[in-house]
Amino acid sequence: MKTFRFVLLLFLVLSISNTAWAQNQTVKGRVMDSKLKEPLMGVSILEIGTSNGTVTDLDGNFTLSVPKGVVLRISYVGYLVQEVPINGKTYLDIFLKEDTELLDEVVIVGYGAQKKATLSGSVTSVGGEKLAKTPVTNVSQGLAGRLPGVVAVSNTSEPGYDGATITVRGVNTFGKADPLVVVDGVPGRSLERIDPSTIETMSVLKDASAAIYGAQAANGVILITTKRGKAGKPRVGFTYNYGIAAPTVIPEMTNTVEYATLMNEIDKYAGNKGRYTVDDLRLYADGSDPWGHPDTDWFNETLKSWSPQTYANATIDGGTENVKYFVSVSAKGQDAFYRHSGSNYHQYDLKMNLDMKINKYVDTYVNVTGRMEDRKYPTRSAENIFRMLMRSKPNSPAYWPDGRPGPDIEFGDNPVVICTNQTGYERDKRYVLNGDFGVNIKVPYVEGLTLKATASLDKTFRFRKIWQKPWYLYSWDGTSMDENGQPLLVEGKKGFSDPRLTESMEDNLGVLLSGIASYSHTFAQDHDVNILAGVERITDKGDSFEAYRRYFLSAAIDQLFAGGQDEMNNTGTGYEEARLNYFGRVNYAYKSKYLVEFVWRYQGSYIFDRSNKFGFFPGISLGYVISEEDFFKKKLPFISFAKVRASWGQTGNDLIDPYQY
Repeated sequence: MKTFRFVLLLFLVLSISNTAWAQNQTVKGRVMDSKLKEPLMGVSILEIGTSNGTVTDLDGNFTLSVPKGVVLRISYVGYLVQEVPINGKTYLDIFLKEDTELLDEVVIVGYGAQKKATLSGSVTSVGGEKLAKTPVTNVSQGLAGRLPGVVAVSNTSEPGYDGATITVRGVNTFGKADPLVVVDGVPGRSLERIDPSTIETMSVLKDASAAIYGAQAANGVILITTKRGKAGKPRVGFTYNYGIAAPTVIPEMTNTVEYATLMNEIDKYAGNKGRYTVDDLRLYADGSDPWGHPDTDWFNETLKSWSPQTYANATIDGGTENVKYFVSVSAKGQDAFYRHSGSNYHQYDLKMNLDMKINKYVDTYVNVTGRMEDRKYPTRSAENIFRMLMRSKPNSPAYWPDGRPGPDIEFGDNPVVICTNQTGYERDKRYVLNGDFGVNIKVPYVEGLTLKATASLDKTFRFRKIWQKPWYLYSWDGTSMDENGQPLLVEGKKGFSDPRLTESMEDNLGVLLSGIASYSHTFAQDHDVNILAGVERITDKGDSFEAYRRYFLSAAIDQLFAGGQDEMNNTGTGYEEARLNYFGRVNYAYKSKYLVEFVWRYQGSYIFDRSNKFGFFPGISLGYVISEEDFFKKKLPFISFAKVRASWGQTGNDLIDPYQY
């Protein structure tokens, strides 16, 4: 009976297959460029909904066996995708149109945007949606592998201080080698703390194109534009991420038996008797004497295997043709790897971008960004805590069997205690407010001429508080017992003899004022000219204050008034910075084929004395879109776009100590 069923099933399958095969038909065709009427090689021909497909040959021809009535998907890089129904045809002539959106794609450059196809400088970009998908709490960590020529190395995962070291085409200066970060046209804003959900695009200037930023561009320039509202009904978005961070590598240290054996070998080589007996080694190995013969894995006692990080964001945008808005609020949190951790980081963001069209000649915009950063740490740095872990001995207890912390390694250092709030705390709060206002004017009766005036204000306030107090560890001499027959632990006061408090405040204000004129025109259809010139004034000033007290009567009150009068101290300082910049750019393109760009910046910096205060920074780049040549299209039709470029420029670095003259 089973054999009969199997034969019947096989017969049905073969019948269905034969019927389907009988319905198949062979379709041939040719794919060509709709404009040039030339064949395209390597075009993908795919039966929609299946993996059945082929590609065109050197002459643009293809052959494919498909069922009747299907639809073919025709795709090729640089061309619009077509879907072609068979409808009983056996031969198809298919003409693909160029994807003009790809050719007209613009990238952000210094003080403007340019078509990617006619760009002669070395500029790479990445969309904000890709950065937002990366589950990191710091944008700089998400750049690795996304931008050619940009290297991002994460040196630490400490909450709040987990920024990656970024270099653009290597290190180009002595001292500070960070690229200049420009957010919505304002230099010097934070890359690390920006909310990734608000980023529209990120571009990197890597060659002479960076010369327009002069003495701050030697290590490249990172340009960030934030999202703006689009006309239409309100669009609401919400994102929530819960991530788990884990150490990549934990050093593998010796256990107690290995440690004792090695110490005995050292003693033997020195001609001395081994300090650990056979019974000691046995007790260390079997764990039967946790008081006298502990076996401590210090990394495991101090660090968790993972720590959580969270990110939540809500956005809304919309508007009319005259008024558009984009609003974003977000919160992120990050915990440290310490057990009973005294470290964590929280950040809260508010972003509002508003665009208003006054009339056909004038439009304005207002951007407002608010951010609060809240960092909490123990009184000792992560570097010090990891040094303690590396120096800790496995035969010293992190905790005694009754739960009290064990003795110190040296100087009161026991990492399981130092990483908590038992020694006090350090708290670092920062409040940031960024505001931008701009007006764009299309000059009447002069087509292509635009004037732009901008004003930006960056206000930051920082409050830092370090509360240091004594902590207590417990030691045992190995023999003394209490009245209950338990080991007699001796409490030891470690660290400072009395609580100490340091508080500091910083108040900073940065102001940017700029005016830019730009002109764009096409002459005789083939000659494209773009000219930009502007002036920019940047000032920064700030004040700081610090106060210190000790001799607190109690560690219960961590306020300055409760401290003693002796040895108290206070200090304060202030600073002022100013830069005046004149800059410009000239672009020329002939038939979108031959490209020339000249950029310059005449920059004055407060860093230098009067006779050397200003410097001139030029840059020139040439481009040749060789794929526009007829011989290239005929010989290499499968390459849709190719460009050769070269550049030369001078940039500078004024990130040095001021007033050395």
